[in-house]
Amino acid sequence: MTDTKSSNETTESGWNVRQEMPEQDALIAKLKMFGYVLGAVLLIGFGYYFYSGMQETTNEEAMTALSRISSYYETGQFQKALDGDPTRSIRGGKVIGLKDIVSEYGSTPAGTFAALYAGTSLLNLGKFSEAVSYFETASNSDDPMVSAGGKAGLAACKEETKNYEEAAGLYEVAAGPKDGPLYERYALFAALNYEKASSNGSGTAKEKAITLFKGLIAKNSGSEYTSEAKMGLARLGWHEN
Repeated sequence: MTDTKSSNETTESGWNVRQEMPEQDALIAKLKMFGYVLGAVLLIGFGYYFYSGMQETTNEEAMTALSRISSYYETGQFQKALDGDPTRSIRGGKVIGLKDIVSEYGSTPAGTFAALYAGTSLLNLGKFSEAVSYFETASNSDDPMVSAGGKAGLAACKEETKNYEEAAGLYEVAAGPKDGPLYERYALFAALNYEKASSNGSGTAKEKAITLFKGLIAKNSGSEYTSEAKMGLARLGWHEN
């Protein structure tokens, strides 16, 4: 998605107002880079922690396969991460791809973890419809982080097909409790999608966007999400009486 230049205005409170929708699209693209790539790379680290705690369980084989392919995912080689690398072996074991890991171990915790990586890889490759089934598998995981990632992935797929209100609802579910580690990121994504839905004339979506933006500001966490929420309210023309 390419950046589009637009005029900037500043309100009396000093908020930078991005008025045009292409500018918002650029913002969403930037945040997705964190949500789909960097955020998922952090999950790789979580995966290694998960692996170390499960070495004596039936998941060991699947987690070993996942650890072998993780470097491709981590470096953005998403197609190879999906398909595997038949030219390599690690400690005598084949480097099978995420698709095969999900196919063979999809009913295990490790399989749902692989499904999250597979869906994210397909999302980054622009294969949204193919990503859906993997995110559905991940969203059914017993692990709350993997489940939240799966729901956020489903939301992203809805967003790409311009089903903004459905996407927003899924992002809200993925956000979890307000004091949770994922809340601000996914609450902002939800608000941005409600905002886009409001541009199509949905008054309910506009109110939901305002509520979420205000909630993020009220948290006063000092994160980038707070400043983006302020700009979101400005775009929607909301101000305190």
